[in-house]
Amino acid sequence: MTRADKSHDPIGDLITGKWVLSLTGEGRFIAYRPFGWTGPDPHEQVTAETREALLSKLRYLDRHAVNDP
Repeated sequence: MTRADKSHDPIGDLITGKWVLSLTGEGRFIAYRPFGWTGPDPHEQVTAETREALLSKLRYLDRHAVNDP
């Protein structure tokens, strides 16, 4: 299969290896860093009322990430 044959998964690109998505007991959506994360904040969590809002927040964080030199 060539790269052109594969469908692009922007959500997968956004979260794969970077975030674990889950639901809290209260029904809120939460994203947290995976076990062994070596990025800037291994305890970082993002919450939102809806899945769409959570993904929007993660897109924002991804776009505005500070790259270490």
